[in-house]
Amino acid sequence: MKEDNEGFLTVDKPAGVSSFSVVAAVRRHFGGVKTGHAGTLDPAASGLLVLALGKATRLLPFVPLEPKLYRFGVRFGVQTDTLDVDGSVIKSGCRLPSSAALEAVLPRFTGVVTQVPPEFSAVKVGGVRAYKLARQGRHMELAPRRIEIFSLSLLGYDETAGQAEFEASCSGGTYIRSLARDLAVSLGTCGYASSVRRIAAGIFNVGRSLALNELERAEEALSPVHEVVQGLPHITVDAVQKKRLEQGSDIVTEEVAVKEGGERYNTIFAFDGDDKLVAVLKRKTGSLFHPLKVFLRG
Repeated sequence: MKEDNEGFLTVDKPAGVSSFSVVAAVRRHFGGVKTGHAGTLDPAASGLLVLALGKATRLLPFVPLEPKLYRFGVRFGVQTDTLDVDGSVIKSGCRLPSSAALEAVLPRFTGVVTQVPPEFSAVKVGGVRAYKLARQGRHMELAPRRIEIFSLSLLGYDETAGQAEFEASCSGGTYIRSLARDLAVSLGTCGYASSVRRIAAGIFNVGRSLALNELERAEEALSPVHEVVQGLPHITVDAVQKKRLEQGSDIVTEEVAVKEGGERYNTIFAFDGDDKLVAVLKRKTGSLFHPLKVFLRG
């Protein structure tokens, strides 16, 4: 059963629209209900935005949102200051790599790697967003961060035009614009992300998302919490366990299955008999679980 204006909604954001304007449009459509997001996209990027409404916003830290899957283009031979199509050209006439050279460098970018975010990004420098400093013409060295690229494949390459298309599965915090820049640098040239599209994030996929001009169908597209987490480790609690959780007390349960390989789940969801979420639980020891977040009382 679905609570009014509570659950998860996925939207296929078009390029040229900010993520925050999409969030605002959804919030307005639902009459001002609290709306949160599971990671924004750059204005020039398109694809999956995962939104949570009402109490579901409290679940965002616990819902699997990795790996992120992107399809993106790289235009070699030219570089913009923003590393995407919205920027101004700062380099041009760089050489175009061969198909063989492009294929050869891809293995360098899989696994755990360090990546420097773009200057035009939301990373904070001394408490100020980097993009604000960049717009003032101030160049800065942003600290590299560790990310993981699980897979990176070349989908196609027009060697004459210097236009390549890729697919990447990666961890959260990965900047595809930086990946485009770094691919070019590794080939001794320059380049920028000519397109970026997010296809999936964890258990969510753009294939089931609403287009921005389809918000009139948002109510029917809103996925209730129990539907979203039913494939995740969960238990059904009885009246006594439910009461203890509502009071913030620990419960003992042996109901949760273990992961493949015998590893135990440390975070699980507790529902009552009516498929209403009672709490998110964290394993303390053995079969003893503590409520991290309590959702249903009374």
